[in-house]
Amino acid sequence: MWWEYYGDAVIAVSTLSIILILTFIHFSRAKRKRGLLVPVSLAMIGYTSFVVGIVFIRGWSGMGFIVYGVIIMAIGLLYYLGIGLYRKIRC
Repeated sequence: MWWEYYGDAVIAVSTLSIILILTFIHFSRAKRKRGLLVPVSLAMIGYTSFVVGIVFIRGWSGMGFIVYGVIIMAIGLLYYLGIGLYRKIRC
């Protein structure tokens, strides 16, 4: 049932949700969005995979979705930060 979620799952999903929302707000305010579209897409795909694994599948069966989701989201966010830092240093 829906009330059987564990506290750590709720904390993990809410933390990654806040990170993704802040990234999307920054993306929507960015002047040049062309280079940032791929990292934001990677972060959203990773977040979706994480949520599917932790909310819908759960347990050891969903562990692959959770791990790959976190890895893909981390790659997307690091790529996003790398592009942002490169643009700050270059300009």
